[in-house]
Amino acid sequence: MADLSTSRLLAVATTLIVIGTIGFHSIKGMIDEDAGGNHLVNAFYCSAMTLTTVGYGDICPSDKMTHIGKLFIVALSFCGLGMFCGPVMDFSASWKERIPGGVVGPGIFALVFGTSLFMQIEDMEWHSAVYFAIITGTTVGYGDLGPKTDYGRFTTALFAILAVNVIGGMLEPAKRYLSELCMASPTTVIKSKESDSEGMKQEESGKKKKKN
Repeated sequence: MADLSTSRLLAVATTLIVIGTIGFHSIKGMIDEDAGGNHLVNAFYCSAMTLTTVGYGDICPSDKMTHIGKLFIVALSFCGLGMFCGPVMDFSASWKERIPGGVVGPGIFALVFGTSLFMQIEDMEWHSAVYFAIITGTTVGYGDLGPKTDYGRFTTALFAILAVNVIGGMLEPAKRYLSELCMASPTTVIKSKESDSEGMKQEESGKKKKKN
C-alpha cells in the first residue's frame, strides 16, 4: 500500500466535513426544528455524525426532509464510507504500528478523555459517559443518549472524527481471532482439492471411454 499524504488526507476530510456542514445548514428540513441551540453548530454535528457513520438520529434528519435533502445525505454517506472506512482507516493502521504499545494506549486515552468530557460537558454519570464514548467510537450510535448543548454537540463531533478509527483499532485482536475462526481448516482445504482433482480424473476417464 502506498504511503498516504497526511496533508491531503486532512484536506479531503476537512472538505467533506465543510460540504456536509453547508448542506445541513442550508437545505431545508435537514435538522429538526426542535433541536435548539446554534444552527451552524448543529449542522457541523450532523455532518460529522453522517460522515463517521455514527448516525444517532437525534436531531437530524428531520421528518420534513425534502427529496433534495435525501439525495444529499445519500451522497454524503457514500463519501463518508469511502473516506473514513478507506484512507482514514489505512492511515490509522499505518501509524499504530509505530507507536509503543500499538493502538491500545491511544485507544484507552480516547475513551478516558471522551468519558471525562461527556461527564463535564453533558453532566452524564460516569457509566453513561463510558457507554456513550464507546457507542460513539465504535460507530454504533444507537441514539438513546446524545448531546443536548451546543458545546456538547461540537465536542461530540470532534470526538467522533478523531476517535472512531483509534477505538476501532482496539478491535484488531477480535478481528484476527474471528477471521481465523471463519477460515477453512487446512484439512478441509486439502480434502476439497483432492476431491476436485479426483473429479477431474473421473471426467477425463469418462471422455476417454466415450472416444473408445
